[in-house]
Amino acid sequence: MPNWCANRLRVIGLAENVSQVRALMQGEMRPAYARAEREGIQLFLAGCAGLLRPVTNETYEPFPALTAAGQGKDTPENRAFTQWLAQLRGGAELTDENCARLHDLWLATGLSSRTWDGLDDEAQAVMNSLWKRKFFDWSGVRGSRVSEFWIRTNDNDALADGSAEFDMHLLLPTRLDVEINGFNGGLLDSVPGGYEFYIAQYGVKWPAGYALEVGDCGPDFMEVHFDTPWSPPDGRVFQALSKRFRVTAEHWYAESGCNFCGFAAYSDGELTDSCCGELERDEEDEDGIACVIGPDWIVNNIGHYGG
Repeated sequence: MPNWCANRLRVIGLAENVSQVRALMQGEMRPAYARAEREGIQLFLAGCAGLLRPVTNETYEPFPALTAAGQGKDTPENRAFTQWLAQLRGGAELTDENCARLHDLWLATGLSSRTWDGLDDEAQAVMNSLWKRKFFDWSGVRGSRVSEFWIRTNDNDALADGSAEFDMHLLLPTRLDVEINGFNGGLLDSVPGGYEFYIAQYGVKWPAGYALEVGDCGPDFMEVHFDTPWSPPDGRVFQALSKRFRVTAEHWYAESGCNFCGFAAYSDGELTDSCCGELERDEEDEDGIACVIGPDWIVNNIGHYGG
């Protein structure tokens, strides 16, 4: 288990903008990227099983089995799959706009009307083998059977999930190829796994707020406390938050295990103030506990000191 970094975020702005930040923090925003991931995994499985084929003679080098069935007939379904394959090859970012485009391509492939029971035994076997290899590593996948995943992906009502609390994917997009490669990677050659990508993109391996508690709130301000594994989110996360919602964001963080702390402020996407340092402690008491007494700018500005 990781050491937890403690975070406090204070957001100030117009009431309608602060309310949108509150929805993000409380997991009330529907994540378009989650649908694109699930539909992308289904398309990946279908391509490997030969249910869909590119209309041109090409190979997907990171995972040749995806196109091993060869060139397909020039049908609307295969043309849509070919366009989706281009998005995968290009490492498409899962922005709302791109997710809408990917969903349209998924619909055009006709997978939504293909039932699991209607697939032949050979195709099911290929997909089942891949599923057993990777399902535990794919985000948003539930159940241990590929048939359950297939049915659920085709059920629009089942896809109306909310986001995680403070879901950072909604501020800085992940990528289609990264999510198909899975959190631990190792499926697609020369494509980063989720762990590697998340550290670089968000500064944390799990880009969400844990043990999140909304504190003081008013029409034009709010405070929220949350934990992140090992380190605070990268400053680009809060730059994106302040720019998207047109607010001022003040962020304090501390992690006593590695003895660091910091503060940063952002407004309209720009860093306006920052400082960092080490936690200061008094002498240990008879139980070997040393209380944090500094720096002054961190004391009383954070719920706990992590660790």
